[in-house]
Amino acid sequence: MTAAPRRRTTLFLAIALAASLCLNLFAGGAWLAGRWFDRHVEATAASVMRAYPPELRRDVLRRLLQDRAELRSAVGGLREARQRMVAVMRADPLDRAALDAAMAEVRSRTGALQALLQSALADTLAETPAEERARIQPPANGLGLLGDRAP
Repeated sequence: MTAAPRRRTTLFLAIALAASLCLNLFAGGAWLAGRWFDRHVEATAASVMRAYPPELRRDVLRRLLQDRAELRSAVGGLREARQRMVAVMRADPLDRAALDAAMAEVRSRTGALQALLQSALADTLAETPAEERARIQPPANGLGLLGDRAP
């Protein structure tokens, strides 16, 4: 083999190795991001759903994570809406109409995310026996608003 074909082969192998390394790093990063998202959802769901028995929480979480794309879209949309709202709040001068619109968008996005969570919960409860549903506890401090208390 002459020097020119060896160089070409070496160059080809170096490019293939670099491409493989880049793809592996990309895949590893995507995998880690997915694991972070799942853990973040689990922690948030655990916090929000403390009143529910562990078996119900696990099933609701399983249902939520079945369609990660929809859940990520809802969470990302809410995050972006909040960022836009904060930007409007910080603007000088304050544009009240823009602030009202940004707050309305945050409410809408919050409602969309809550609808996903409640749908997964309703699906789980529809398949849960009454004796297990009876173990659901009301929040200890009501809604935590204006000093309300649970019955």
